[in-house]
Amino acid sequence: MKFNKHLIRKEILSEYRNNSSLFLITPTMCVLIIVFPILAENRFAIDEDLFIITQILFLILFSTLFSIRNPINHRSLTRELNFAYIKKSEYFLGKISSEFLIYFPQILLFSILFSVVTNSNVKTNIFTFILTLVFFSVNTVMVNIIFQMFTSFNNRFVQFILIVPIYMALSFFIAPIWLGVNLELINIYLLLYLGITIVIYSYTRFYLERGKL
Repeated sequence: MKFNKHLIRKEILSEYRNNSSLFLITPTMCVLIIVFPILAENRFAIDEDLFIITQILFLILFSTLFSIRNPINHRSLTRELNFAYIKKSEYFLGKISSEFLIYFPQILLFSILFSVVTNSNVKTNIFTFILTLVFFSVNTVMVNIIFQMFTSFNNRFVQFILIVPIYMALSFFIAPIWLGVNLELINIYLLLYLGITIVIYSYTRFYLERGKL
């Protein structure tokens, strides 16, 4: 696993210029969660778990908005990588790192703001909470990059239809942990999440190394 610092720096700068989440999605999500203090005032009539489930749904929406974008031009990418003597697998790792560094702080900030304005908390410890966000972020970013690199869907609606079920599946591992299952089940869910992360990364890297994708 080789990290190309120059590639990561370039991709971060590129993401900052092109990623609408920095200028549109984050403020929009912050405005949306302002309505939840109204619900929080009527907590006696609202189940605590509803806030956690709603937070997960907003997380899926945020991730989808982050991921819907134009696909990467395959020919142009291949030409640039060949010119710089960079392997596609190395580019994939650099792209994961750059998007993670942009995406993860945003969903962490969103989660904190959500908890503050709704006066609600997930039913797990802070370490497990952050770890689940890290796993979700890494997998979300990898799925996003795979769609960018290896599909040519320019229609936003088609991208939405294809991406949302994947992110919903990834959130299924978060929900039981945040809702407060026992420690043994939490460890099982985290191991499953780790396994999924390794499989997605290894599978994509393997085919990139062999030039199949």
